[in-house]
Amino acid sequence: MAVEYVTSKNMCNLIYEMLRLMDKSMAHHGRRVSYIMSKMLECRGAYEKYEIADFMVLAMLHDIGAYKTDDVRKQLSYEAKNPIPHSIYGYLFIKYLSPLDEQSKMILYHHMDYTKTKDLDYKYRFELEILKVAEIMDVWRKAFGEKFDHTLVNRYAGNKYHPDVCKLLMETVEKYDIFTKLEDDSFLEEYNDSMEYVLLSDDEKEKYLKMLMYCTGLKDENMVSETVATMCICRELGRKLRVSELEKNEIYYAALLHDIGMLTMPHDLLAAPRKLNDAEKNLIYTHVDVMEKTLEGKLSDNIIAVAAAHHERFDGSGYPKGLKGGVMNNKQAILQVAEQVVNSREDKPYRKGHTKEEIIADLNDGIVLGKYDGIVADTFLKYYDEIIEKAAQKADAALVNHQKLLRNYEQVYKSFS
Repeated sequence: MAVEYVTSKNMCNLIYEMLRLMDKSMAHHGRRVSYIMSKMLECRGAYEKYEIADFMVLAMLHDIGAYKTDDVRKQLSYEAKNPIPHSIYGYLFIKYLSPLDEQSKMILYHHMDYTKTKDLDYKYRFELEILKVAEIMDVWRKAFGEKFDHTLVNRYAGNKYHPDVCKLLMETVEKYDIFTKLEDDSFLEEYNDSMEYVLLSDDEKEKYLKMLMYCTGLKDENMVSETVATMCICRELGRKLRVSELEKNEIYYAALLHDIGMLTMPHDLLAAPRKLNDAEKNLIYTHVDVMEKTLEGKLSDNIIAVAAAHHERFDGSGYPKGLKGGVMNNKQAILQVAEQVVNSREDKPYRKGHTKEEIIADLNDGIVLGKYDGIVADTFLKYYDEIIEKAAQKADAALVNHQKLLRNYEQVYKSFS
């Protein structure tokens, strides 16, 4: 289980790092909103620390839909002009793919005026109103700079914002001096202390880890189905090779997160309908280092070592370190074969996917040349049809989840319109 590999706090840190890979500015915005909300909840005095910590995670993720629906480099533009698309997509993403399904409606309504939400029959309606104010405070801080004045929110009390929440903000500023701490980054110590109170069950950690995988789909939904297929092939190979349960789990989580570094790659490069030049290839190669640094200190070294070797080859021809078989293990060999097969089968912008015959020929050549671990590659070839069928089913199911999100998005958008 995931609990063996990641603490609750490290899980939250990993979520933040994933957001940061997609866009640093947006990730920092989410963390600041999370802090403002936490201090307002603390000032109100009606919450346990672990409850505040849960709302902090939600606040950190409140704009996640924007990574799909908008150009996140133009935050002020879409926040002001049309925040509905990212609010809806973020709501559905959190509802279906995270443990925060009950709180997800806070994201759906976090840009709606108080006059439109004041009569909502919703368990977290007041917390929703706090999130609204916490977010607009950080947006205004960024927009107005030295001219920022938090008391301006009182002009909108009873209209855009809940009057009691506006009053709560004034009390929070007076008690905790939050905007000074945000200005000099001294808020981070309090923020990190609060995150110590996040208490996640094994199932919740598992769901968050899968959510991180689905984050790659915000950039390219095919990356999700490819990752799922890779995970499935790894699982089946592990069973055929009779690896231990611990090793199966290590391979599983390595496969789950092995491509998160691709989130930093330019979309135009990934979608280029041609072969890449050397400079472009070298940039793509850095995704392994990015992944390794992102996971460092948050998951076990064994998992990271497996994930970091997914492009290495046993003859030393792989990247980024050019490792050879003598310093690698069968867990790394399993992920290498699985990743290569999935990558070969999929259509790419610059080529059609390879046929079964072409993949078999590549693996056989690789066995002869010492490129792949012979036992692992031969085991895959022996059970090719069985393993590929199961992997294809899992990948199709992952795409169904994405399609379900898109269908529901259209339905909810129409209802809002």
